[in-house]
Amino acid sequence: MRGSQLRHGAALSLLLLATVAHAQRLTRTDPGDAAALNAVFAKLGQKAGTSWNISGDPCTGAATDNTDIDSDPNFNPAIKCEVCTGGNTSVCRITKLKIYALDAVGPMPEELRNLTALTNLNLAQNYLTGPLPSFMGELTNMQYMSLGINALSGPVPKELGNLTNLIVLSFSSNNFSGPLPSELGNLAKLEQLYIDSAGVSGPLPSSLSKLTKMKQLWASDNDFTGQIPDYIGSWSSLTDLRFQGNSFQGPIPATLSNLGLLASLRIGDILNGSSSSLTFLNNLTSLNTLILRNCRISDKLVSTDFSKFTSLNLLDLSFNNITGEVPQTLLNLNSLTFLFLGNNSLSGSLPSSIGSLLKSLDFSYNQLSGSVPSWAKDSQLNLVTNNFVADSSSNSVLPTGWGCLQRSTPCFLGSPKSSSFAVDCGSMRSVSGSDNSVYEPDDASLGPASFYVTGGPTWGVSNVGRFMDSRNGSYIIYSSHQFQNTLDTELFRNARMSPSSLRYFGIGLENGNYTVTLQFAEFDFPGGQSWKSTGRRVFDIYVQGVRKEQNFDIRKEAGGKSYTAVRKQYIVPVTKNFLEIHLFWAGKGTCCIPSQGYYGPAISALSATPNFTPTVRNAVAKKKGSKAGVIVGVIVGVAVLGLLAFAGIFVWRQKRRKLSLEQEELYSIVGRPNVLSYRKFQF
Repeated sequence: MRGSQLRHGAALSLLLLATVAHAQRLTRTDPGDAAALNAVFAKLGQKAGTSWNISGDPCTGAATDNTDIDSDPNFNPAIKCEVCTGGNTSVCRITKLKIYALDAVGPMPEELRNLTALTNLNLAQNYLTGPLPSFMGELTNMQYMSLGINALSGPVPKELGNLTNLIVLSFSSNNFSGPLPSELGNLAKLEQLYIDSAGVSGPLPSSLSKLTKMKQLWASDNDFTGQIPDYIGSWSSLTDLRFQGNSFQGPIPATLSNLGLLASLRIGDILNGSSSSLTFLNNLTSLNTLILRNCRISDKLVSTDFSKFTSLNLLDLSFNNITGEVPQTLLNLNSLTFLFLGNNSLSGSLPSSIGSLLKSLDFSYNQLSGSVPSWAKDSQLNLVTNNFVADSSSNSVLPTGWGCLQRSTPCFLGSPKSSSFAVDCGSMRSVSGSDNSVYEPDDASLGPASFYVTGGPTWGVSNVGRFMDSRNGSYIIYSSHQFQNTLDTELFRNARMSPSSLRYFGIGLENGNYTVTLQFAEFDFPGGQSWKSTGRRVFDIYVQGVRKEQNFDIRKEAGGKSYTAVRKQYIVPVTKNFLEIHLFWAGKGTCCIPSQGYYGPAISALSATPNFTPTVRNAVAKKKGSKAGVIVGVIVGVAVLGLLAFAGIFVWRQKRRKLSLEQEELYSIVGRPNVLSYRKFQF
């Protein structure tokens, strides 16, 4: 019995000793890191989560276990601690800090410089303001730094070049200015650089040629100048390159042909310099996305052997000067789903067959002719402004009224049918405006390559483009908000949006000068200090082929306000009974606010009214008037016929009465003749 008690007591003693030893080995946060973290959180209005910072010590709980700071959305704000050193008590350093999409407001806290063990900093999608401090260059252990979608301004500090361990750097969608510092060329380990919509400008530094490990570079919507550098062709590991909406000059460097691993190439809006060819593409057979839109390309499609591009899913070569015919090999690609070849100089007829996945094809604004192939009935096919001739087979596979939008067969040329039209873009019902116009609904289900013509026809609409990186990009957007600066808030409930090119047409208009009124309102970039407020929608406006607005920003035009109506008016001539309004995305504006693939022109309503006394009425009024005329004509005709019939009967009866009296007088003199009845003829 006594021995058993002794053994029990010994076990308790060992347990107590183990507990004491464990307590002595408990981890705690480096005091300097803890103080810096508390100051950062206080200045940015954040609080530590309950899953970590247990008992007031940050490096506890989820901060030290296997919880993934990058993939767990509920672990935010968050830290991760490592580099735990020491004797009986381990001292841990903070190595990862995340304050992501929490609308943290204010300048970059200076106390960040004390978190010298940081390897991962994610402050994206907040409302950080002021400059990016030069002390960020002191955090030399940094490997991943994301500052995208904020309101940081000023120059990009050259001290970032001290972060030679960086693998990923993002400061996209900010308000920086000036050129990129040449010191960024020191980041020899850099694999991903995201600087789209950052506000930077000037030529790309030659020092970036040393970034030979680069895999992804997003640099759209800046003001980079000069030519795209040849050295990019030496980045042999590059898989994703984006250069849309800058001020680059041509030609596109032929050295890009060395990028055999390239899966996505997006270059656009090269407006000056020499033209480019397509021959450099022949080696880029790993591409699944190829966009060379508005790039001054002068070539033929046959210069590239597209049969080798077995992974190509989307091809956009629109708004160039590509000539010749459309090769059958291109349309036969089994993986190709989206094809945009509009606004070129293609000629000849369309191929007789297409690949099984190819469902959206844009050939608008070319010189194509011939018969519309039978596969058109199962596809979205935009053939606006070509030379096709309407016949029974074409009419059976294309939308009604498509012939009115061909070069050779415009409707009502020389025989106008209307003198005005008004459209409530994206709406399902007509709206009576305060300007006495009736805005017709425009709820046609348009996709990446489609068009629609009203039954009149009095107007039409054409859409081209696919919202890139969007799961379900919508071409019509809606808001129930009350809109300011307008008496017609119903006109702004809906808007039609396009990722590339949106056109409206007035058909059969009487020739003369018109006032074209375009109405806009921004409602997906709310005001206030939020990361969502940093979005910018920017596009160009053309009317009758003349650019009226470049880099038009709806919210900027409204004084920085959302839910505020903006009206733009232009006086334009109509000379061939046809009006064209074109909203064009030139690669400008943010791409990913409030969600991925959210960009491009949007319009709420439009109208065209004559600046002259028309000789034809509005088509709707004329149609109603013609019906009324028919009804009145019928009534008058019936009345006249009725009077004539009554007069005829009256005259006939008067003559018959006179004849009857004369006969009676004669019978009294000579007697009646013999009259045989029908009965007497029966046997």
